Amino acid sequence: MVVVEDDSILHPEIEADLLLYIQGLDENQECYTRFFDALLIKRDLHRSFFRDLKAFRGQPRVIALLEKASEDKKIYRDVTNVYLTSRFAHPWCRKTPLKKGFWRAEWGNIEGKQRDADITREEDRLHKLLVPIWVIMRSRMFPDEDTVKQWCVQERNRLKHKEESRLTLAALKMHDETIQEESPQTDDVGVTAVSDSDIDEDDRERAAYVATSVFRLAAAGAILSRTPKRKLRWLIKK
Repeated sequence: MVVVEDDSILHPEIEADLLLYIQGLDENQECYTRFFDALLIKRDLHRSFFRDLKAFRGQPRVIALLEKASEDKKIYRDVTNVYLTSRFAHPWCRKTPLKKGFWRAEWGNIEGKQRDADITREEDRLHKLLVPIWVIMRSRMFPDEDTVKQWCVQERNRLKHKEESRLTLAALKMHDETIQEESPQTDDVGVTAVSDSDIDEDDRERAAYVATSVFRLAAAGAILSRTPKRKLRWLIKK
């Protein structure tokens, strides 16, 4: 395997708007289903595999390679080589001889020239399966300049509004928490709780008088309710 060593490729300068556009591309993974199936990626793992592929293509190094692929189709092989040696391919990339699927094989128990030959054949096979993915991705990564600029303006506005909404919600939450902290405590029935230290002696006396009066009225009512009507008329006349 030949890995590109050109420093301009390892650390390329990508226009900020283009980088934002590519890293923000929102695609449906179903467009790639048949290519993932050809790589023997399990259907329930397609989402994870596609997420890793998008992270891989969003690297400036890979963007620079794919951008040049229009001039030289052999650069697609460089993209494959970079992918197979990257951390993004780790859980998916085959490491043993053939016939076990892209996602679960491992290289082992093979040494020397036989091992090198098997690895080369396997990499060639994987490249043929990966090229269609690189081609489709490239076709969506480099639209015309006006499309990129318009998308970036809308995306930056969206991010700005999102941040403003987040800050507004945070301020409202802080305001509510402040009001709750400053509000007097209430008991279970919503009555404001007052401590004994907040009540002066005059208030205590008035409260005692009211309580005594209420008790006397209640007692009188109870007595009257039990008194026969004839006796009540006699008491009233008297």
